[in-house]
Amino acid sequence: MGLNNILEALYSCLPDAPSSPVASLPAAASGDGGVDRISALPDDVLRSVVSLLPVKDAARTAALSPRWRGIWRSTPLVLQDSHLLIRPPGQGGGLERLDSSARADAVSRVLASHPGPFRWVHISCNSLAGKEEALANWLRRFAAKGVETLVLVNLPWPLDVGLPASILRCASLRRLYLGVWHFPDTSLANAPSPGPAVFPRLQELGICHTIMQEHDLEYLFACSPELKTFALILSYASPSRVPISSSSLCCVLVWWSMPDEVDVVAAPRLQRLILQCIGTRRTTKVRIGHAPELTVLGYLETAKHVLQIGNTIIKAGVTKVSPNVVVPSVKVLALKVNFEVAEEVKTMLSFLRCFPQVETLHVMSSNGKEEEEDEQDDGKDAGDAGGEKLIGPTFWEEVGPIVCVESHVRKLVLDQFTMGANELGFLEFVLARARVLKRVVLVLDPGMAPTAAKEALSKLASQLPAAKCVNKNVEFMGLPRPMADWSYQIASDLSLSDPFPAEGGILVERRQ
Repeated sequence: MGLNNILEALYSCLPDAPSSPVASLPAAASGDGGVDRISALPDDVLRSVVSLLPVKDAARTAALSPRWRGIWRSTPLVLQDSHLLIRPPGQGGGLERLDSSARADAVSRVLASHPGPFRWVHISCNSLAGKEEALANWLRRFAAKGVETLVLVNLPWPLDVGLPASILRCASLRRLYLGVWHFPDTSLANAPSPGPAVFPRLQELGICHTIMQEHDLEYLFACSPELKTFALILSYASPSRVPISSSSLCCVLVWWSMPDEVDVVAAPRLQRLILQCIGTRRTTKVRIGHAPELTVLGYLETAKHVLQIGNTIIKAGVTKVSPNVVVPSVKVLALKVNFEVAEEVKTMLSFLRCFPQVETLHVMSSNGKEEEEDEQDDGKDAGDAGGEKLIGPTFWEEVGPIVCVESHVRKLVLDQFTMGANELGFLEFVLARARVLKRVVLVLDPGMAPTAAKEALSKLASQLPAAKCVNKNVEFMGLPRPMADWSYQIASDLSLSDPFPAEGGILVERRQ
């Protein structure tokens, strides 16, 4: 990924500020006397109004009248640095060309002028290389004035800018996102002793494109007794192993990251493990140890993930189903497979046997696209790819029992569907065995032209009667393209029982 791609991806994962750069405070006078109705509102209401304004405008409300003079200073601070410096009209250019010292100075002035508390501070438009003194002062103020949400991103480079260990003294934090830093070594004497007093209130933590070690993650988990969501974003084997050991974590996202290992050691409340890989030939071991409440898992990729349950590595055609190699708590499972490679298809079937009570199954077809890109990056031809390519005509008939397919899957989503022979073979396999299946959602490959997509859905409708559906009441939905892009916000939203796409679509009527 290039620099612009990395920054775009990083910014898309950051939480949105409660204030808006386009918010304003219009005069609210009646038409028959110019009565100031806003100033007559109670102080609590005025503070809520001011908290929604860009910080420059919020501070300027003190000049409106004596009634407003103390409102901003008594309102918990909401600061987003991108709202501070807007290039005047007619000068051209963008925010990225403004002087970095001016940006840092503007932030320092706001932090110094507000008595606190700091409700929300979002700093992502400052290059902080060489600004160690300003950064240290900010962190001291954050700790002293009770910052609750902090987004601190070093824009844009270099990666080796050290984050001061004083970040570990902001005990008031509830949400913390750090980006493009070298994380402080928590094994050194200047780091607080590990324990719940470090981050006693922290509930959400995002580590974005930051250099850190395995022991630093272990330290953060040990210091955050209320942590609910953890995200490792745009990380390339730093840390190489992601040890998940927490009594409070509910959601873990390894987003656009490729560590060598994701190890769920002990996470008794973990409900969701989201894996979103980047285009690379690296493989990641995904080990599931103690996670009795794990309900949502994916995307497990047959080409990039090595699945280990307990002490057993799951191997296609080798691993036998036993109580030690199943995770019965998983109800929503998402897999990614290249149906053109027989070994990947066999691995997919082995994965399915490990999750016997899955009720919603998402299967995304990669169709070799990412593999071809990787091979081209390595100077290879796509035709040189390894792996068994052929699936024989009797392959699906010879597949042994798969408990989740036969007894529990109620909804099947086939994403990036190209109508290939092996994809259709898998669909017919499921239809022939899934006794409780209620709905099949087909999301066609977005690369298909609209005419081709319509023809594909028509072709499918003509082929469905030939499929031997064990449940004759299955509803088929066809989507010519995804309803919406899958995003970090959707994947991390715990109010969604199924965070994977897609829903809705066009009803595909089976022709009698």
